[in-house]
Amino acid sequence: MLKKQKQYNVPNAYGLTPEEQVKLTSGADFWGTEAFPAANIPRFRMSDGPHGLRYQAGAGDALGINHSEPSTAFPTGSALACTWDPALVAAMGAAIGQEARSLDVDMVLGPGLNIKRNPLCGRNFEYFSEDPVLTGHLAAGWVKGIQSTGVGACVKHFAANNQENDRLRSNSIVDPIALHELYLTAFRIAVKAAQPEGVMCSYNRINGTYASDNRYLLSDVLRKTWGFNGAVITDWGALNDKVASLNAGTDLEMPGDGHMFDQQALQGLADGRLAPTALTRAVAKIAQLAQKKRPAFQGDRQKLLTDNAQLAQKIEENAAVLLKNDDHILPLKETDNIVVVGEMAEQTRFQGAGSSHINPPTQVSILEGLDNAHVAYHYEPGYRLTDDTGVDAAAAVAAARDADKVIFVAGLPEIDESEGFDRTTMALPAVQNKLIEAIAAVNPHIVVLLIAGAPVELPWTDHVQGLLNLYLGGESVGNAASRLLYGIVNPSGKLAETYPMQYQDVPSSQLYGKNNGSVGYAESVYVGYRYYDKAAVPVRFPFGFGLSYTDFTLQNAALSAAQITPDGQVQVNVTVTNNGTTDGAEVVQVYVGDAAADTKALTPKQTLQGFAKVFLAAGTSQIVTITLPAQAFKEWDDHDQRWLLPTGQRQIRVATSSNAAGLVLPITLAGENTSVRPVKVPDWYIRLQGHPSMAAFEEMSGLHVPVDRAPVPGMYTPLSTPQELSEYSWTNRHIMDLAREKMIGTKNPTTPADRFMEKIIMDTPIIRLAQQSSGMLPLAVVNRLVGIANRRYWRAIRNRY
Repeated sequence: MLKKQKQYNVPNAYGLTPEEQVKLTSGADFWGTEAFPAANIPRFRMSDGPHGLRYQAGAGDALGINHSEPSTAFPTGSALACTWDPALVAAMGAAIGQEARSLDVDMVLGPGLNIKRNPLCGRNFEYFSEDPVLTGHLAAGWVKGIQSTGVGACVKHFAANNQENDRLRSNSIVDPIALHELYLTAFRIAVKAAQPEGVMCSYNRINGTYASDNRYLLSDVLRKTWGFNGAVITDWGALNDKVASLNAGTDLEMPGDGHMFDQQALQGLADGRLAPTALTRAVAKIAQLAQKKRPAFQGDRQKLLTDNAQLAQKIEENAAVLLKNDDHILPLKETDNIVVVGEMAEQTRFQGAGSSHINPPTQVSILEGLDNAHVAYHYEPGYRLTDDTGVDAAAAVAAARDADKVIFVAGLPEIDESEGFDRTTMALPAVQNKLIEAIAAVNPHIVVLLIAGAPVELPWTDHVQGLLNLYLGGESVGNAASRLLYGIVNPSGKLAETYPMQYQDVPSSQLYGKNNGSVGYAESVYVGYRYYDKAAVPVRFPFGFGLSYTDFTLQNAALSAAQITPDGQVQVNVTVTNNGTTDGAEVVQVYVGDAAADTKALTPKQTLQGFAKVFLAAGTSQIVTITLPAQAFKEWDDHDQRWLLPTGQRQIRVATSSNAAGLVLPITLAGENTSVRPVKVPDWYIRLQGHPSMAAFEEMSGLHVPVDRAPVPGMYTPLSTPQELSEYSWTNRHIMDLAREKMIGTKNPTTPADRFMEKIIMDTPIIRLAQQSSGMLPLAVVNRLVGIANRRYWRAIRNRY
């Protein structure tokens, strides 16, 4: 043992040999770490769960297919964000933490902080917002809540993981201003405010370097600049290079892969490529997690699940966004003759697919919620969720004709929203749009309940009177919906993302999904309202928007200071009044704007920098104070790697959405004499006319975006997918067919779940499959399959000579 320690030149850490230290840095199995009892390092258990615990007592999997223990399915991230309420989010985090401790789980993998760059991202239902400040503060609430129970949080996916197609090897090419001001800001806020125990690095590359190997992000930014004290954990199968990852700042490789890369690390130690201090740091971080004393669960788990179902309902009641309410069609009256249309009323979606898929002890559909409220209604399915045909559209139209009011439940089918692949369209199923229009032609008194984890096109908005956006509302969505419809609860949700008129209006729409291997973020900082505001593009519903059954006004806005210094802060005070006869809640939103933005590059007209949700009884007022730190006015200076407060004038706007009329207050920036915004850039980054081009992005950023090439024999690597490896090789095709049949259970997948599995398997790089196979697909087999795929190329070369 002493000879090996001297050979590897590794300091003694916790009494572990170099081999044991390396072993500790990769998982023991799918969910847990290695245990070394003699060194007082116990096993450490993790589990999925941004919006509920996905605990698998037996065989683990990354896709949510294997059985998981019953746990509360809370509203997903896109719904949760619409509460704009960090305290309520913290309550949900604490509830998930209690469920985790009831099953001896030490860390929950969440929440997801990735910015919604494009509405088609398949995993947007898990993420909070298009805005990093809203995202960061909600995430900090979630982390504080769960860690108050002794359970660790692992925020994810760090960083610039904004698509699902080819996410396991794609290259996110982002200019530094957008990277720091948009894509890293939410992580910075969460880390500084809440100190999560873990940060999960993403699969993708960022400007050419895999996240797990990215020393700049993991060490320079995350640890040195932000002061992160926890462990960096890979996404499941995201390790790229064992030596490079440890040197860069990655601590723990997950899941257990039979330790297929341990020899790489030991060889790196022997030849000096792996820094001994990097290994001992990783060992210390993992031991720190494993040795932490976590409280045992006290109480009855079944009662906990019952209580948490009520909390899930409360969250959804605060999250649902009332987008339209013409002629006060809502709330409904008990005497109204109601017809409910839509199969989704009966088979109500409440979550998305993938690793966050929860097995709830109960679930309440829209119809069951109405039944529980003891209200009378007539139901017509109208359409099918499994295909784009109507069940009996004529019967639905006929029933709607004679109703006082029609509740139409519209939304995306389950197969449309999932981890692993992106949506192909922003449209709802055509059968739903056609049926809404047909009913509107005979009865305009329609309220649409919208169920989808991300924005969709709403072409019939002008033909309906009411629109209540439920997003994916968790297991109790049906009960929440009935209480909202009948006014027992006053809607108070606000959109955490913009709903564009049509997909073509999205700034990244011309390029998203077109070059998945190398993804140029050509729109830079202009994502969501940052783009629509400055480009003057009309939207269906703006960021921050949401109606109520009462009316609020903002008055008497004032600042505590007329200027802001680099280390200072300013308080924004405003009086909020509930002018109606119904108790309710309003969200005060504070934006920082630049009146000269139209002439400045990479400068949005305004950015959200503070917010507060205030609950007011009818007829009452309250003074709300929101504190803005100097950081709210700073710009990223990439040359000096710091945040800089420029000099000049800015505007603070207090409003109730990104484009609502607000109260404007001037403020002077007493900063340095310069701005770090570039001057000579393509005109698009100043005036935003049309869509950005990749050529303009390359000129602006100095970054190169290669064009994807389809691989051919001779180009295959372990990062090639089974689909690619089978393209020119009958042998590989036969092997992959057998493996696919074994994993899915059928040769010809037809169900949505089977098609989902097939796509995931065939589009995942084979080395990533090996990393998630718990040793069933050894590295030697991976290399053999790659060699078979490349053999045709080498034979051609030999034959040529």
